[in-house]
Amino acid sequence: MAQMTGEFPRLIPRPVWLTARARNAAHRPMFIGAVGIGSFIAALVALVLAPQQIRRAPPLAALPTEARPDTTPFVAALAHARVRLAAADSSLALARANAVAPRPAPVDTVSPAAVARRDSVAAAINDLDALLTRVETAPLVATYRSLAESAQLSSNPRARALLDSLAEVDRDREALGNVDAADPVLVALTARTAAIGRSIQEVAQERREVLRQQFAKMTAPATRQAVALAPAVDTAAWIAERDSAQSLVGQASTALKDARSGAREYDRAVVRAREEAKLDAPPVALLAAALIFGIALGFGSAFASELRHPRVSDEHELERMTGARVLATVTPRPRNPDRQRRSADRNAPPYFDPGADGYQLTYLHVARAGASRLTLTLTGEDLGIAAVVAVNVAAIAADEARSAIVIDTDARASSVAAALRTHAEPGFTDILDRNLEWAEVTSQAVVGRDRTIDVIPSGLSPVIHKPSDVTELFSRDAARLARHYEAVVIVAPLEYTKAGLPGVLPIPDTILCARVGHTRIAAVQSALDGIRAAGGTAVGVVLWDAPPPALASPERIARARRPLDTPVMQALSPSSK
Repeated sequence: MAQMTGEFPRLIPRPVWLTARARNAAHRPMFIGAVGIGSFIAALVALVLAPQQIRRAPPLAALPTEARPDTTPFVAALAHARVRLAAADSSLALARANAVAPRPAPVDTVSPAAVARRDSVAAAINDLDALLTRVETAPLVATYRSLAESAQLSSNPRARALLDSLAEVDRDREALGNVDAADPVLVALTARTAAIGRSIQEVAQERREVLRQQFAKMTAPATRQAVALAPAVDTAAWIAERDSAQSLVGQASTALKDARSGAREYDRAVVRAREEAKLDAPPVALLAAALIFGIALGFGSAFASELRHPRVSDEHELERMTGARVLATVTPRPRNPDRQRRSADRNAPPYFDPGADGYQLTYLHVARAGASRLTLTLTGEDLGIAAVVAVNVAAIAADEARSAIVIDTDARASSVAAALRTHAEPGFTDILDRNLEWAEVTSQAVVGRDRTIDVIPSGLSPVIHKPSDVTELFSRDAARLARHYEAVVIVAPLEYTKAGLPGVLPIPDTILCARVGHTRIAAVQSALDGIRAAGGTAVGVVLWDAPPPALASPERIARARRPLDTPVMQALSPSSK
C-alpha cells in the first residue's frame, strides 16, 4: 500500500469499516436479488413441498415400546460363532503346514540366447513407451523430434521423412519471430506441426505393436515339474469344523441384520409420527420465512464478498486507504428549470452539466493558478464515467475562454462520442493507421449558447492498437496539440496510462475515475501505482456516486445523425455548411 498522507490516520475504526462494507453491499441490489430469489425458491420448496409430501403419507398408529426388536441375543450368538470359526481356521492352517513338504522351485527351460533376445525386445518396448508417454504429456517439437530420432524409428523411412518435414515447418515458425498469437500464418504452421507430430506418434505406436507381438511369441511358458506329495495329516475333520463354524456365523449375521433392520424401521416410524404431529405451520408463515431467508442469504453473500474484496465507500475511506486525494464526488442532481428555456440546453446530452459542483471542483484542482496551458488525462475501469467527466471539464475550460479539445483513444466503447451524441468516425484510430491527419478528424460540439469545443472521437476499428503505438503518436504530436489548444483533455484506458501515455505529454496530470460501491480499493491502488510508475502525475481521484452513464453503443452512434448537420451547429461552425 502506498504511503499514507498525514491528513488522515492510517487506522480506520472497525465499526466505521464494517458500516462502509455493509453500505457497499446494499449498493448491489442485482446481486442480492439474484442470490435472494434462488434462496427463496429453494427455501420455499423445502418448507412447503416437502411437508406436503409428508402429509400424504398414511397415518401411523401409536407403536408400543415392547414392539422394538432386541438385538442383544443375536450379537452374543454372532460373537460366539466368530470365536469358533477363528479356532477352526487356526487349527486347519497348522494341520496343512505339517501335512505337505515344501515344493521345489520351478525351473525355467528357456535358453540363454532366447532370454537375451526377449530382454532386448522388452527394453525396446519400454523405451518406446517412455517416449510416447512424454509426447502425450508434452506435445512439443522437441519431444516429436526425440521420438523420431530414437533407435527404434531412426531406420524407418517414413519416420525420417516426417522428421525432415517437422524440421522445415519449425524453421518457418522461427522465421516469423515474435508475432501476435492470432496470426493466421502462425496458427497454420502450429496446426501443421501438430499433424506431423501425430503422424510420428502413429509410426511409433505401430512399431511398438510389432515389438509386442514379437515379445509375445518369444515368451513361451517354461516347463515346470509337478511334484505331488502325499499329505502327512488328514485335514478332513478340521475342514468340516471350519465349514460348520462358517455356517453358524452366516446364520447369526443374517439374524442380526434382520433384527437391526426391524429396529431401524421402528425408529423411523416413531420419528415420522412425531414430525407429522408438529407440521401445522400456515402457508403465510412458510412464505415469510422463505422470503426472510432469501434476503438474509443474499445480503450475507454480498457482505462476505465485500469483506474479501472491499470496494470504495466514500472519499474519506479512499484517502485513508490509498493516500490519494479525492478531487470531487459527482452526485446526481435535478436539472435546473431555467436551463430548459434555451434550445442549446434542451439539445445538450443528458450527462452534460458543467455547472455541477463535482466538475467545477475537478477543474479547479487541475487548472493551477497562473497556468496558461492545461493537459489532462482521464482514465478508469469505466471509460463512460471518464468520458462524461472529461466532456464537462472541457466545457468549463471553454466557458473560461480557453480553446479546448477532447480526445478519445478507446475505439472499443467510443465513450466520448456516446456522451456527446456524435459520430465515432473518422477518429483517433484513423490517425493511428495513418489514413487521416489530426485536422481531418476534428469536429466540434456545442457546450453552451456561444461556446464550442473540438472533439476527436475514437473512430471504429476491429483492430485493437497496441499501447506503444498510442504513446509513440502522442510523444510525436503532443507538443503541437499543446501549442494549438489551451486545454487538452484525453480519455484513455488504464492499459494506455500504465504503458506510459501521461509521461510523454507536456503536462503528465492524470485523474482516475472510480465508482462508489463498485470499484475495488485494490484496483484503485494498483491503477495509481501504475500511473506513477509510467511517469504520470496522479492528481487525484474523481468518485462517481450515481448510476453509471447509459451511453449508446458504437453501432447506434454510427447510425445516428451528425450534430454538425443541426441548425445550431451550422450557425456556430460556418465550415460545416
